[in-house]
Amino acid sequence: MVRMRFAVILPGDVYKPENLVLMKQLGCTDVIGHGPSTPLGGEVWEHGDLAQLKRHVENFGLRLEVFEDGPRIEKIVYNLPGKEEQLENFCKSLENLGAAGIKVIKPQHMPPVPNMIWRTETDKPTRGGATSTAFDYEFVKDLPPTVRFGKYKEEDIWKNMKYLLEGVLPTAEQAGVVVTFHPDDPPISPIQGFPRILRSVEAFDKLMNLVPSPNVGINFCQGCFAEMGVDVPAAIRHFGKQKKIFFAHFRNVKGTVHTRGGFQEIFHDDPDGQVDMFEAMKAYYEVGFMGPMRPDHAPKLIGEEARGGSAGYYVLGKVLGLGYMKGLADAIEKMGY
Repeated sequence: MVRMRFAVILPGDVYKPENLVLMKQLGCTDVIGHGPSTPLGGEVWEHGDLAQLKRHVENFGLRLEVFEDGPRIEKIVYNLPGKEEQLENFCKSLENLGAAGIKVIKPQHMPPVPNMIWRTETDKPTRGGATSTAFDYEFVKDLPPTVRFGKYKEEDIWKNMKYLLEGVLPTAEQAGVVVTFHPDDPPISPIQGFPRILRSVEAFDKLMNLVPSPNVGINFCQGCFAEMGVDVPAAIRHFGKQKKIFFAHFRNVKGTVHTRGGFQEIFHDDPDGQVDMFEAMKAYYEVGFMGPMRPDHAPKLIGEEARGGSAGYYVLGKVLGLGYMKGLADAIEKMGY
């Protein structure tokens, strides 16, 4: 029987001892971490730094196999000077990741903050006066391109992504590391002149077939797929049967990028959401999903200021979401999945 693996992202340094103790107390099995800092502008994640992070996490009885980020790829995605060196550095990092036992990464293909518009509202009221983030394309659809990046064509971004995958996947296969991609958030295009290519199930099908490999996959953010307006449990089954989901963000929203007024983040257990959360959890079991999952983007509850965090990353809502996830999983496991 599949046993679901759970993680949670807490404010501040994910590797801080207090955070690791709390994760263990909350019943987490895994840490979904991030790569080490690279001083002096370096881009290679060194083996020693990676091994030290992994050993540190394991000392708290937790597992570290997945990084929520990856080595930098913006020069490759935007076809900027230095892309060849960046590709070479990415491959060096892959070799070190594999040697350290880190099995899954998620490089950032989206424009970096502050050039990436993530939401158009960060404090919209939801249940009981809690506040959460929201997005309405009407507010940004006519914005001009940024000065830094200019305007890109969608076919050029696809071409650059293929160049990336052709360059890194042979090393990833040899190192035993899977390179995953998160949906564009928000999954609508363009925003500030930049094409958001990973905005549909069909787009991920295209990505998985650009350079076919068992070492390219998906960070399945079900909130983003809900924002697209797709049937989320069906999408889980679609990609899960192909063994392309390597870690998951468990999230719910109300509305989509295509509906009037856009979408809003809501509590994981809110019945007004786009996603049937029970059916979503059941779909992960049906496809034999073996990676970790975590609650993602929680509303801000009363008293959160004392705990830190930022829009969508508050503690109490995430703890509530984690408990809800564990309850769903327990019920489904008792059904024999």
